[in-house]
Amino acid sequence: MSIIAFAGSNSSVSINHALVNYVANKLGKDIEVIRLTDYDTPVYSFDIEQKEGIPAATQKLAEKLATADKLIISVAEHNGNLTAFFKNQLDWLSRHNRNFLADKKVMLLSTSPGKGAGAHALAIAKSTLPFFGAEVVSGYSIASFNEVFKEGKLSDEVAKPLLSEVEKFLG
Repeated sequence: MSIIAFAGSNSSVSINHALVNYVANKLGKDIEVIRLTDYDTPVYSFDIEQKEGIPAATQKLAEKLATADKLIISVAEHNGNLTAFFKNQLDWLSRHNRNFLADKKVMLLSTSPGKGAGAHALAIAKSTLPFFGAEVVSGYSIASFNEVFKEGKLSDEVAKPLLSEVEKFLG
């Protein structure tokens, strides 16, 4: 089974990417962690699409995602929404292939430095990703990330239930 994990953030210090890395490293399973910033695309525009076509980076990302049986996506939240960066990736991918997540089981994660835990972005992703064929199986949010994640580790009271949920998802 192929599992790919990534964060919906373009920040070099993304706490959502730190969360994805933590989960992948802690479970010791064959989870490939990718960075969406390795697939740089312009802001989606119909005019760009008509003039230049689908960016090569989008095509490569679509090919990469197609190899996965399951995805773990940690969504960052900006102003109660998905990040513009992640939304842009979704826009380009859906123009390349509307059902680019067909038959993919997805676990959504979210975290934030505040008490909201990225819950709004998680809910938006949960309702949006099925439009692209995904089956969102589960979701898990962590509030106050900077308080519970120290020196590359989550506190035990946060880590245990999270890792249990991810293990269930991975089957």
